[in-house]
Formats: sequence, C-alpha cells, structure tokens
Amino acid sequence: MEPAVHTFLTPAHFAWMLSAIFAAGAVVHLLGFKFVREAYIRWQYPNGFREVTGTLLALAAIFLSLPLTRFFGLVLAAIVMFLSAITLINHRQYTFAAPIVALLFALVPATLAGGSSI
Repeated sequence: MEPAVHTFLTPAHFAWMLSAIFAAGAVVHLLGFKFVREAYIRWQYPNGFREVTGTLLALAAIFLSLPLTRFFGLVLAAIVMFLSAITLINHRQYTFAAPIVALLFALVPATLAGGSSI
C-alpha cells in the first residue's frame, strides 16, 4: 500500500500567493514611499506614473485572485513585470531586477491554475 501524496501548493494557491505579492507592490507604489518617489524622479518618469503603475499592479492582483479573470491578470502582471525589469536593467539596478525577473518566471506555473478555484 502506497502512502498518500498530498499536494500542498496547487497552481490555484500559487496564483493566490502571486496576487498577494502584486497587491503588496500596489500598496508600495500607491502609498508613495520615499524611495519609490525618488526612483521615479531619478528615472525622469512623468508625474503620476507611479500611481499608474500602482493601479496596474492592483488590477493584476485582483484579476489573479479571481478564477474567471486569472488569465487577464497573468497577462497584465507579465506586461508590468517585463517593463519593470527592462526599466531596472536599463538603469543598472541589477540587484532589484533579479527578483522582478524571478517573479516574471513565477507567473508560468500560475497559468496552470486556469479557471479553477481553490
């Protein structure tokens, strides 16, 4: 008799964890912590771009948390993470770019969650 194998981390759970990460990123951008504001000024982004990024992160978090909109959340999250990684690499912020790229690759298993719910 074989022991039962339990899967503790399903793709749907993974999508929920990514949703929480994107929600945290949205809060950081929307609250406008000093280091975030200074980075946007240093990189010469227009006023309000930080809020746009925070809003896109919040939308990605919401979409990732709902099974019916998970695909759109994955697409939006991938676009935001790709552009964030390009920005960080362009400004030689490699230590900050590495986790962003890892997060971009972490979206791949979440695509397996599809329309299923927890």
